[in-house]
Amino acid sequence: MAELVIEVERRSSSGKGANRKLRQQGLIPAIVYGGGKDKESVPVVIDRHAVTELLKQEKGRNTVFLLKMKGTKQERHAMVRDAQINPITRQYIHLDFIRVMKGQRLKVEVPIVLHGEAEGVKVGGFLDWVGRSLHVECPAEEIPQAFHVDISNLQLSQHLTAADIALPESAKLADDPHKVIVTVAVHHVKLEEEVKPAEEVAAAAATEEVAEPEVIKRGKAAPEEGEEAD
Repeated sequence: MAELVIEVERRSSSGKGANRKLRQQGLIPAIVYGGGKDKESVPVVIDRHAVTELLKQEKGRNTVFLLKMKGTKQERHAMVRDAQINPITRQYIHLDFIRVMKGQRLKVEVPIVLHGEAEGVKVGGFLDWVGRSLHVECPAEEIPQAFHVDISNLQLSQHLTAADIALPESAKLADDPHKVIVTVAVHHVKLEEEVKPAEEVAAAAATEEVAEPEVIKRGKAAPEEGEEAD
């Protein structure tokens, strides 16, 4: 198991007001749970700076930490199950840890990293990266940080599915094997007809008329009252 240590301290108070005071002191309220039916949930606090630095340095979300209770010999391996972040300051405001044991099989989501340039892209296609992670089941101490996939030989209209990703012997696919991860798609050019359909041409011809010059017939003016007509 990874020995990335986080020191925690039991939290005696809870509630929005108490948690706000803890955050003002540079601490993050957290909870540790799981590990069996008889295991109680333990509210704790963690130094914000220490845990932030650890979470920034470690790649992926599946790091196994060793939690050590301050002032005691109690320790437990655990993973971050959920993290609440302030949308403005981007600081952690609450963490949920789940206890894990050596050999325990967990379902985790592992990111996918692509390498190389697909042959299909070189000849005019474009890469459509649909699935950026894969769900697998594996022992807690053997969680992959990422799956590295070489796409160099991918041709036009070819794709890779979840079943095509090579997994460690200890890992089992927990995703739909037909789930598309990446495909090399073909650009579709929309062709517009420049010649109007025959029906439109006929309709236009029927309504188009050649303007005839107006013929004005000028005759002798009508006789005024009192005049005799010729």
